[in-house]
Amino acid sequence: MKYIAITIAVIIIIIITMIIATRLHLRSSSITTTPIPKVKELGSLKWVELTIVIDNNSGPNLTSVWGISILVKTSTTTILFDTGPSPEALRENIEKLGINISDVDFIVISHEHGDHVGGLPYIARIKPSTIVYVPKDMSYSTKDWIKNLGFEVIEVSESRVISKGIAIIGELYGPPYEQALAINIENKGLVIVVGCSHPGVENIVSKAVRDLGIKPYMVIGGFHLAGASSEKLEQVIKSLINLGISKIVPIHCSGDRIRNILKTKYREYYIECFVGSRVRVY
Repeated sequence: MKYIAITIAVIIIIIITMIIATRLHLRSSSITTTPIPKVKELGSLKWVELTIVIDNNSGPNLTSVWGISILVKTSTTTILFDTGPSPEALRENIEKLGINISDVDFIVISHEHGDHVGGLPYIARIKPSTIVYVPKDMSYSTKDWIKNLGFEVIEVSESRVISKGIAIIGELYGPPYEQALAINIENKGLVIVVGCSHPGVENIVSKAVRDLGIKPYMVIGGFHLAGASSEKLEQVIKSLINLGISKIVPIHCSGDRIRNILKTKYREYYIECFVGSRVRVY
């Protein structure tokens, strides 16, 4: 009888434990958790105008070279994102486009490759001491070179706000380490500007959404997909759409193939751009 009583007691304990565990599981499964954004109080802007100053996709009456530079202008701030491969090319297109480089508040460098930093000496001659945001893990030699040009270098590791409605998306490893820029537009969402997307354009957009907690609207810049297969390009496009992207603007190292696929199969998502193009989001 003693052993029977012990056995019954053990069975009862097991049953009670199972009931409690089941209730806890049901309770936890009914709770939906939302990731907490790393960056708070980003704010928003009514509009942004993006001018492609340097791109290897040619445009009328402008110098077309391998590289990228985009002027980002809002009602409060003007930013030059990357500077192309040379001071000569940047100067020629800046002058032809009627841009006053003295109006630039900040420079954001996506990564250290020459076709993105090469135009910096031109800006240093006109507006020394300008703040230049660079990835924290950019090579020491490149950071020292930028400092020696007379710029104030600010290293960025984690995503951070640099002006109302504007944030730098912290570095990801490609290689090399690369960062991006995001502008939050009212009733639209994030306009994400990328340099070469060595870590993957979809990974950069995903990080922007995760860190800022805001839906994406547009991604513009180099996607590093010039040699990718059609299958890979379809995968990237679908990933961007699934992340919530409404407009895809591939330039620089994106390649003609993704532009053709977007033009023929995803026309409602595609904006064709080249050096000299202006895109306004409002």
